[in-house]
Amino acid sequence: MASHQLAIAKASFSAGLLRPDPTSLSRDDIAHFHTLLNETIVQCTPRNVQKCKQWILENIAQSTARFTALGKYLTALATSFTGSDGQTTSKRDPSVKRKRIHILYLVNDILYHSKYRIKDASICGKVQPILVGLFGSAASFKRCPKHQQKVLNLLDIWDAKGYYSKDYIDKLREAVKNAAEAGEHAEGSSASVEREQGLATKTAKSAPYVMPAVHGDPSTPWFDLPAGNLMPHIVPNSTRPINPDMIKPLQFVAGPADENLVVAVKALLEDVQTIFGGQIDQEEKVSLDIDELGQPIILDHSVRR
Repeated sequence: MASHQLAIAKASFSAGLLRPDPTSLSRDDIAHFHTLLNETIVQCTPRNVQKCKQWILENIAQSTARFTALGKYLTALATSFTGSDGQTTSKRDPSVKRKRIHILYLVNDILYHSKYRIKDASICGKVQPILVGLFGSAASFKRCPKHQQKVLNLLDIWDAKGYYSKDYIDKLREAVKNAAEAGEHAEGSSASVEREQGLATKTAKSAPYVMPAVHGDPSTPWFDLPAGNLMPHIVPNSTRPINPDMIKPLQFVAGPADENLVVAVKALLEDVQTIFGGQIDQEEKVSLDIDELGQPIILDHSVRR
């Protein structure tokens, strides 16, 4: 499962680099990046980190679409590192824990350089959507207190440097705690495919709700943008068509989602799970049914309706 997701993410990332956004890269350039990234993951030296970071800043940072594809690729790559992977090229090949935290160290260097060297705070917003997944993946090891402390120490540094709000850093700490308790990996053992899928479901449910900096890709045509981008332009009871040039990706304040929004989203997901999931939460206090029109019916046992 993880290998398929990695192959898809890698192909999507490579396709984005081949597009002129803003300039097209050759396949040799793409292969060179994968070499730099692999060197950084295997041996996380300052030199390797700086070379990989510089390549990303020169060829990816200007494009939101490319950064999104890179984030998905890094997340899939981190998940693909498993204890059962026997394809080690040398005895000094780092452990799964080290590989995953090395990706976080690369992200850390990108954030520091963007905020304090080139003064481009927008990169922090572009990186943000992948952080919950990366930290959850890096922290998903039971009985590894030293490793867990390294992950938490990195968040302490981010808090001190002010890359993100304190509330969001606390959300990441919560994601780390949840991943550590779920424990995709126990020290010295490997997880089965079923266990990995169970962890993914549990991590997704326990992950904090975070607002993205933008909803949709600015380089995407208006008709391929998420439908929510139409909402600001819909005038009730108006027959006037929407001007396509006005349909742009919605801009948000990146960070923890408002509590009222979280409650509304959870309620929507519960309704979807009730209708299509086939499984009802054990904590559900009322009996529900759906009529022919798709409307929920709350059954009252005292009156049978």
